[in-house]
Amino acid sequence: MNIQDAYEELCRTITAYTAKNEAGLYRIPVESRRPLLLMGAPGIGKTAVVRQAAAKCRVAFLSYAMTHHTRQSAIGLPLIRERNFRGAPYSITEYTMSEIVGDVLRAMEETGMEEGVLFLDEINCVSETLLPSMLRLLQFKSFGSHRLPDGWIIAAAGNPPGRYNRSARELDIVTLDRVRLLSLEPDLDAWRTYALRRTVHGAILSYLALRPEHFYLFKRTENGTEFVTPRSWEDLSKALGTYEDLSLPADRRFFSQYLQCDEVCEGFSSYYRLYGKFTESPGLEDLTGTGRIPADFPSLRDAPADEQLCLAEYLVQNLHGQLGAWDDGRLLAESLGYFIDGLEGLAPDFSGLEETCAGLLARRNASLQKKKEFGLLSEREETRERLLAEQVRSLACEARLRGPETVSGRKTAGGAETSAVSVMRALSESLRSRTERDAVRLEAVFRGIGRFVPEVFGDGLTACLFFTELLEQPETEAFLKNRMGDLLDRFIGFT
Repeated sequence: MNIQDAYEELCRTITAYTAKNEAGLYRIPVESRRPLLLMGAPGIGKTAVVRQAAAKCRVAFLSYAMTHHTRQSAIGLPLIRERNFRGAPYSITEYTMSEIVGDVLRAMEETGMEEGVLFLDEINCVSETLLPSMLRLLQFKSFGSHRLPDGWIIAAAGNPPGRYNRSARELDIVTLDRVRLLSLEPDLDAWRTYALRRTVHGAILSYLALRPEHFYLFKRTENGTEFVTPRSWEDLSKALGTYEDLSLPADRRFFSQYLQCDEVCEGFSSYYRLYGKFTESPGLEDLTGTGRIPADFPSLRDAPADEQLCLAEYLVQNLHGQLGAWDDGRLLAESLGYFIDGLEGLAPDFSGLEETCAGLLARRNASLQKKKEFGLLSEREETRERLLAEQVRSLACEARLRGPETVSGRKTAGGAETSAVSVMRALSESLRSRTERDAVRLEAVFRGIGRFVPEVFGDGLTACLFFTELLEQPETEAFLKNRMGDLLDRFIGFT
């Protein structure tokens, strides 16, 4: 099973395990909800896929590395209590609250969400003393005497014993008979779908298209263990994009810190130099900025495959990046409009506008921090929220500074004085107008690149791959469908 199949199975499982009947009771009893156990090599995205499935299904998410837990932290510390039974005093042992169950209860209280996924990583590396407690958890969903809330689902992950992790043990039949086992294998095609959504660097995507055997590699040599994982490529992508933005050098020494295999590191280093040469070609910046096709650009119809893929992947990722930025701007403008709508009901005056906005932002930020702590806030959403807060503070300040002059010099059609919120709303229109202007510019870019690609590559495989990958991004297809239906039909014709 690949990671995409695992994601879909996780989503189905969460949906089924949280389904209720007409009486409001869970359709599948707690004891019959077998945890999903994702068993696979390190670095293929087991933790990430469980977090994404929880976010998709709108439930909370908590993650624990079980190697960091002892029997005491899992089931609680023993306490001696005095009890009377039939008139005779006895000393008995009770336990404090399980740290893990306590965190689940805290998550429910802070998020207001009754349902969630408890993810237990490295489950086949737990200590011998914790094993009996783990069996009870898998079967009865309780640590010692402390039971998980009924709305919480258990998912777990581990590495196959022997090859990757020396502390990993083979699970016995008693344990396996209490879980639903998903055996995961690295799969480039499945990862590529995920990588396109995450805007993984174009050089990485095109290199792996040429050298798929370098996507996941693990081997022992006389000099030690060499390996490359999907996590290696994704982490390298994030760092590489930042290095490029800051004009920092990215060379073989840098790549070797992520790609811990000499053959892969050398191959990608050479390819990245070729990628850089093509992406710096004269006229491409104008093409991706305005849609103007560069004059005398050389045809690549007979060029080697790696050269064609370099340019095609660069153009795809550039368009995806620009469209993602535009979509973020559009959503930011919408969020700002909703914020101002809510502000209107409070009717602050000019002198109290900033203080009112600050109070609303503080409450909003507290809620977002809770969502972030429990895995419900994506990186893009967090960035957008920070930009929203900056916009609100800036607009509130500008509205206050314009306030007295506006009130004394202007009135509405009905004769009422202009309110602080209406001034703030008028100022916010510039953001919406800027977003629309950027959309018009993007239309020109799409049309220009739509003509450029067939001219440079012809109508062969590279053009087909370009348009296919371009339309794999949902935001791109939605933009074209809503604004440029004729161009979308033409692009589909190439696929």
